[in-house]
Amino acid sequence: MGNRMFLNFRSRKGTTMVEVLAAVVILALVVTAVLSTIGFSQRTVLSKSTESGAAAQAQEIADALITELHGADADSLKTAGVLGAKYVENADFPDPSSPNDQQFTFVSVEKDADGIEGYRIKAAVYFTDGSGRKCVQMTAFSAKDGGAS
Repeated sequence: MGNRMFLNFRSRKGTTMVEVLAAVVILALVVTAVLSTIGFSQRTVLSKSTESGAAAQAQEIADALITELHGADADSLKTAGVLGAKYVENADFPDPSSPNDQQFTFVSVEKDADGIEGYRIKAAVYFTDGSGRKCVQMTAFSAKDGGAS
């Protein structure tokens, strides 16, 4: 009778506690991997969004400089600033030690490779993402006769 009860117990269908625990551990590993991938993707997207915003600001500064250089004395822009950006000497550009995150510089070009006089413009915008402080730079050229490239 004792053997029959043991055989009857073994023939029952179902899962053991060990099988359930193994399934839970495997499921936890898969969920952890998926969640860490989602977290990494989210940080990457946010970082690129911040970088794109800084690049757009640098473009706005360069565009404003092109406009301002045609309507004002170039030396006055060095003290006035443009769209909140501050002038930095060309040799020091960009200046990471500056408290201002938006910077620009420009130099007069007598004749470039195509024989055009104008200004070589550089704009830089510093931004902070999850990995620290970074800089986006934009370079443009403005012809003295009003054209830009």
